[in-house]
Amino acid sequence: MHAYLERLRLEILKRGWAARLCESGVGLTLHVRNPNESALTETIGCEDGRFLWSWGQAIGLVSDVTGVADRILHVLRDVSE
Repeated sequence: MHAYLERLRLEILKRGWAARLCESGVGLTLHVRNPNESALTETIGCEDGRFLWSWGQAIGLVSDVTGVADRILHVLRDVSE
């Protein structure tokens, strides 16, 4: 799980967004923040080969880091972007 979240973190950082690994009550997660709007954040989990939104819905497979990063950034985009 750590390696998958780290790969996603690096992909998001490469795009100029903020991302950090965090230990939480549910285990290791990835906190992502829109750099232009600090209120637009999300906590991403990883389970059973999938990245998950904080509410448990799958974002995509761990093998699709680029696609998952695209989806996260799309959801957290500032409407003026």
